Amino acid sequence: MKFNIFLKLKFLIASLKQSLAFLSIGFVGFIAFTNFDELRKNSLNREMIIILIIAFLISIISLFVNACAWKLLINWLGYKKRDDELIDLYLRTNLLKYLPGGIWHFVERFRSLKSSIPSSQAFSFVLLEPFLMLSAALSLTAICNLSRTPFLLFFIPLFFLARRWRAYLIMQLGAVKLLEFKKLGEKLSFTRESIRSWNPISPYPIHAVLVELLFILFRFAGFWFCLKAFSIENIFGVFEWISLFSLSWSIGLVVPSAPGGIGVFESFLLLITRGEVPEDYILLALLSYRLIVSLADIFVHLPFQFKTKLI
Repeated sequence: MKFNIFLKLKFLIASLKQSLAFLSIGFVGFIAFTNFDELRKNSLNREMIIILIIAFLISIISLFVNACAWKLLINWLGYKKRDDELIDLYLRTNLLKYLPGGIWHFVERFRSLKSSIPSSQAFSFVLLEPFLMLSAALSLTAICNLSRTPFLLFFIPLFFLARRWRAYLIMQLGAVKLLEFKKLGEKLSFTRESIRSWNPISPYPIHAVLVELLFILFRFAGFWFCLKAFSIENIFGVFEWISLFSLSWSIGLVVPSAPGGIGVFESFLLLITRGEVPEDYILLALLSYRLIVSLADIFVHLPFQFKTKLI
């Protein structure tokens, strides 16, 4: 009986996430349709193209920074492997996040890692990466809103990364993803005891957190240059833009049914800036940013694709 209720709840949550993804993409499409005439009038000049190229280069750098953050997190958890292999694994699989379901990049990393370590440990490494990203993005939102007490709650996820809460955190995250991995035929022995069998090298992954914060700032810098290309970067101060971006990016991250957060990030940012930023210009900036980060993912993935074909 309890199992049936659990399955129904999982189905309901999955359906809700898919509905949110479709609604978000539909909302962005509606805004684009209602502003079609204004969008058509805008054309890129030389200065705008140069600014967007800068955004593209920054987005490429951000991927390497994020790969380094994941490597540092895994090293903190006690995993010893050549750093370049971990970075290559991250960059090689990152493009898979655009596939429907939003878990295929995690699955591929898990399958690669479990060839040299226990499956429960590999599963844990994969689980903690998106939580690290979410914690960093939410903390940046809080940093930019220190005068607003409710935003201080956004620091809470950072505390769960500490060594003493590691087993509890992984168990909670695992409860969400375990069934999805098992559906793919993966055999997982995932218990609190298996998690406690290996210990992090220090009480807190401070280096991984700091580099992840740097990743979010690089991500924001790419977005800010997209705003600058359409001359709307001065509507808000830079700290307010960081807050708006980080919060919207976090929302896009926690809706996994939207591949790569497509539509969710854009629709949320459109909603919270509506009435204060011209819709046609912010939409152009968002569409440019989405195109740029997607091209950056493809660009970074290409060397691995050519290497596979050569082998």
